[in-house]
Order: sequence, then C-alpha cells, then structure tokens
Amino acid sequence: MYLWNLLKKFSQRLFRLPHQKRLALFFTGLCIFALAAPQLAPASAQTTQATVQEILDGNQVFIQNKQASLNDVARQQQQVRTGNSRTALLFNTGAVARLSANSVLKIGQCARLKKGAILINGAVNACSSSITTGVRGTTYLLEVDESGNQQVKVLEGEVVVRRNANPIIDEDDEIETKPPSKPTAKPPNKPTAKPTTGTKPLINPSTQPVNVTSPKVKQFSIPNTPSITPRLPRSNPQQQGKPVDPLNGQPANDKPILKIEPEAKPTKQPDEVVLKAGEKVEVAQEGSFGIIQQLTENEFVELLKGNLFQGFTNQIPGIDKVRSVFNGLFPGVNFPISIPGIPMPSIPIPSFPRFPF
Repeated sequence: MYLWNLLKKFSQRLFRLPHQKRLALFFTGLCIFALAAPQLAPASAQTTQATVQEILDGNQVFIQNKQASLNDVARQQQQVRTGNSRTALLFNTGAVARLSANSVLKIGQCARLKKGAILINGAVNACSSSITTGVRGTTYLLEVDESGNQQVKVLEGEVVVRRNANPIIDEDDEIETKPPSKPTAKPPNKPTAKPTTGTKPLINPSTQPVNVTSPKVKQFSIPNTPSITPRLPRSNPQQQGKPVDPLNGQPANDKPILKIEPEAKPTKQPDEVVLKAGEKVEVAQEGSFGIIQQLTENEFVELLKGNLFQGFTNQIPGIDKVRSVFNGLFPGVNFPISIPGIPMPSIPIPSFPRFPF
C-alpha cells in the first residue's frame, strides 16, 4: 500500500511538470535502460535455428540432404551442407555466418563445423569435435580440413578457444568412420587321403630311425703370423699414483667423470587460449594447441579477397571494425573492400509503445 501511494504521488508530480521536462526525463530513462540492456543480456545466446539468406555459385546447398532455397530454416540438430556453392546464414541471435564450398555445419548449442570453413560475425559460439570458441560479438574464421585439423583466425574482437573435455561425436560420424565389416571366409575342408588297395601302408616317421649325416665342412688352416703385442702409451711421471679420466686423460679427483642431466618434464597443454584481433592458432585433431601467431599482411588481404567476402550482396555488419583493425595492423595499406554503398542484412528493430505526452 505504501509503494502504491508513493507511485501515485510520483505520477501526479510528473504530469504537473512542463512538457519539455517530461520529455527530458523520458529520454534520460531510455538511455539508462539502453546502457543496462547489454549487461543484462547473455554473452552468447544458444543458436536454435539458421535462415538461408543467400546462395552463390549454383544451388548446391542442402538442409538434411534436401536442397535448400532462400528463407529456408535449418533448425536445431539439423545439418547444413554445401557442395560447390556458398551460402550466407542468419542465426536467431542476430549473428550472420558464411559457409564456403564443401562445408558441413550442424545447428545446435554451438554452430558445429564438421569440415570446411565458416566466417562468423556476432554472438555465436562455433565448435568442432575437439574445440569450442567463446565470443562476445566479434568476427572470426574457423576452418576444419579433411584430416580433422582446425585453425582459428580472428579479424576483429577477441575469441577464447577452449579444448573440449570429451570429443563431440555424433551417431552419423560413427557410421561414417566405422569400417565396413568383411565376411569371414570359412576354411575349405581338406580331403582326407584314404589308403588305396595295392599300395604300401603308411609308415609313421616317428618310429623309424633317422640317420642324420652332417654335411662335410671344409676346414681352412690359419697361416702362422707373428703375434702382435699392443703397445701402451708412456705414462706421465707427473701423474704417477693418480687416477686418470679415461675420457680426457686428466686427473678425476675433484670432478666426476660423467654428469647425468635430469630429464626435462613435458609441458602441460593449456585448456584454453585467448586470441586477439589479427591473431591465429592451429589446433590438432586431438585438441592440442599450436603457437599463437600474427596474421601477415598477405594472409589478411587474401581472406578479405577470398570466397567468404567477395560476391555476396549483403556485407557483414562488423566490416567497419574489421577495417579499423586492418588499418591499425598495416598502416598505409589500402583496405581491399569498399564499404560505402554496401547494404547490410535487414534485422528487425523492435518498436516502442507511444506515450500520451
């Protein structure tokens, strides 16, 4: 009751204020809500679906082995596969992604890339069988080759690459990797030899004495040679009565002859690494991390001129941030993508209710 009376008095005082002060108070509260909203939102929401927004280089884009068209939706636990074509996807979190040709992506709690390459811009965690990426609105690239080796390249923002405690394996993966069972061939039945009439009976060789004659060995006589006696080096009179080191011929009174070095302990692999803008790391199939390296100018330019950037109608929303990172890393080098005039993917903006003042 007390809170209701307090709210009632506040509303009465609010409506007594002039119109301009009410508008100023409203916009102040709106700004406070906008600043607090990103802190309340999760770092990366779970991906439940992905919508096909663009198809390039033919029509070889499939959802669950069914040919896909524009605006088709791949839902959770469904698979998006590309043949010779490329495609652009829009996740339910607002993030965008691009799949290269010959790629396989499974929609789930993380966008799991089984093979190929994917470019992600936004709050979507990508993963493979051995690693998972943790992001907060960034632009990065994940590649998985035919051998299962992975590579993560960050173009803008920061990415945490974690090693999975248990490898992610699906049922279809087990079916693909399991070798086909070969039928076991039965050994042929050997015919048993029966003694025929008129032939000599078989004799057990173990009962018969066997005369073993050793082969004749030719003996050679060694010619008489005079015996050679080894000559010992003359002893140093200064070292008489002192032990001699057999390795260097020096007295071994003060130092040991051999020194055994302790074995170096193997370094423990980290469970996660943090990649900043312009860095890359290679990850083996079992999840062991390589050395974090800086992207060279040629590597960065080849990515921006590659099939994950060129040819698409809509550009990724974070391309201006990628350009600022590129200009900071390589000052004086022209950015290979022209940004002005490129439309961005349409993302619905929620409408706010109108107030009477």
